Amino acid sequence: MGLLRLITLLPWSVGHKCGRLLGYLLYQLSKRRRHITQKNIATCFPELSQQQQQQLVLQTFYANGAGVIETAYAWWSSLKTLTKQVQINGLPALQEACKSDQGVLLLGAHFTSPDLGCALLNQHQPFNVTYQRHKNPLMDALILRGRSHCLAGAIEREQIRQVVKELKAGHTVWLAPDQDLGPERSVFAPFFGIPTATTSIASRLAKSTQCRVFFFSHQHSGAQGYSLQITPLTDFPSGDDAQDASLINSHIEQTVRQYPEQYLWLHRRFKTRPEGAPEIY
Repeated sequence: MGLLRLITLLPWSVGHKCGRLLGYLLYQLSKRRRHITQKNIATCFPELSQQQQQQLVLQTFYANGAGVIETAYAWWSSLKTLTKQVQINGLPALQEACKSDQGVLLLGAHFTSPDLGCALLNQHQPFNVTYQRHKNPLMDALILRGRSHCLAGAIEREQIRQVVKELKAGHTVWLAPDQDLGPERSVFAPFFGIPTATTSIASRLAKSTQCRVFFFSHQHSGAQGYSLQITPLTDFPSGDDAQDASLINSHIEQTVRQYPEQYLWLHRRFKTRPEGAPEIY
């Protein structure tokens, strides 16, 4: 953590190169994560040749390594150097929705550095984020402190009552429903054509609080800087959790196909399989 803090003292372009180096080291040293990434990409992009798939695996590690550094800048930097390099599409609609008393649910995904993407949007429209508590108490405290610096607030993922309270109070909350939480807490919905365990928490929150729902994505677009996309989800919830999950996954997939290396392929997105389906990992 101290090393990451020191890196944020460097110019942004240098820090980003350090992140790519970190990603390359993780690629070389973490056989397990490399295996998971290879399986995910081979499953989702069967149309690519083996060489193209391997190149995408390496690019994924580069991007996710850079994401670690981007997180550090979000926690400890003023981000003023990035304000001229950020393009936001859909912000007026979000800000108009946030003026009402309904509450707003921002549905994101684990693109590289959710912390930076949320921090950049938070400069224009403050909101709370949900997060998964870290097993190490010291790391958890450092993460929470970092997010408190760049965001309006952070709510532990299991504190659903607090999320409901925030939404009913007319506030805005971000959450990412793209992690495998097991069969008991999920429905199966297609993601890259694969039946994928997808949490229905977004549908339940929208039904119980009558909040507005938006999909939010963030990507590093090279020399152009960062692109933030905000899209309202109409007729959500539909009353069918599987249909809602399919809609969310389709938005995530559409964005991933544009920037495939900037997704967290390092985690086991397809850990839970339908009964009788072969294991992927």
